[in-house]
Amino acid sequence: MDPPGPVKPPVSLPPPPPHANRSSSSPSNVRWRPHKVAAASASTPAAPPESHFDRAIYGLMQPILGARMLFGDRELLRAALLPATLLAGFCALVAVIAPPEWTAAAIVKRFYSMFAFLAPLPTFLLAGHYARLAVVARKKFGYSEALPCYEPLLRTAKRVAKQLVLVAIGLVPVTLTLHLVPFLGPLVIRVVVAVWALHWIVVDAFDSARTLAPGQTLADLDALALRLPRPWFVRLLEKAAAHLPIGGRILRWFARRCDRLAMPFREEVALIEQQPWLTLGFALATAALLATPVLNLLFRAIVLIGAVHVSGRFEHVPGSPLSTIPSPDAGAPVPPVPPTAPPVAP
Repeated sequence: MDPPGPVKPPVSLPPPPPHANRSSSSPSNVRWRPHKVAAASASTPAAPPESHFDRAIYGLMQPILGARMLFGDRELLRAALLPATLLAGFCALVAVIAPPEWTAAAIVKRFYSMFAFLAPLPTFLLAGHYARLAVVARKKFGYSEALPCYEPLLRTAKRVAKQLVLVAIGLVPVTLTLHLVPFLGPLVIRVVVAVWALHWIVVDAFDSARTLAPGQTLADLDALALRLPRPWFVRLLEKAAAHLPIGGRILRWFARRCDRLAMPFREEVALIEQQPWLTLGFALATAALLATPVLNLLFRAIVLIGAVHVSGRFEHVPGSPLSTIPSPDAGAPVPPVPPTAPPVAP
């Protein structure tokens, strides 16, 4: 018998891409097990699964993962407490100084009413702070180096103003039409308005999670946004205008104005359209977080961290709105953006 030859070292296979589903080929995972997807997605950073329903559960768990990261990391918690403390302190002061009623329930109600009214202000007044928080969160997830996406104050003010106007007027044609529907019209309007508002809360979360690659500029981001398709609601309005015998020209004009207002948010709106199941779960978790006392004071930081994790997972997926890799069917080269390394596997 021949003596045994030298033992060959084990072959190390390359890790799967960050967007691949590592468990989709396992025979034990044929049945849908949402509790396992939820437990895995909420406990550790992981790549999004392939199944639509699994992606909805995955998105649902991202704010929970953001909360776990926030409360488990002192640096993230310190960065999140500053804007929350300032906002909560001002709301408490307003609720106590001039109350028409001195009961505890009335003060709490005024506090949260003022909090809901002033919730968009940190995005404008503390935009630089949240830009730095996004970079810190990327570092905690093991993503590649990035720089804060600082914007001039005037540019930030324009973005906030465009978003507020778009949220306010974007549904005008729909609500006017639904008012003509008897009985169910008012109820459907409430549902549509709630979904529309939640849609823009998610857009705002992903917008706050933006960062710049080393060497990238705001002009590069604008150039990339121009290459993305028009938002889904703009296309829907134009499609409806094409079938209207009367008023089609006015509706097309309205659609073009909405497109101009939505230009700064094309990446985020395109991501929501491309990943509807994932962002549906993300939106539902965000709504639940907003309705949870105490935690809703930190909701912006929590959803920002969750959005940073999701955004990083799609940075190297060709065809993704957040990707720096050009789509195979792209007609023109993407403006040069320094490449980044894929996320560290959990």
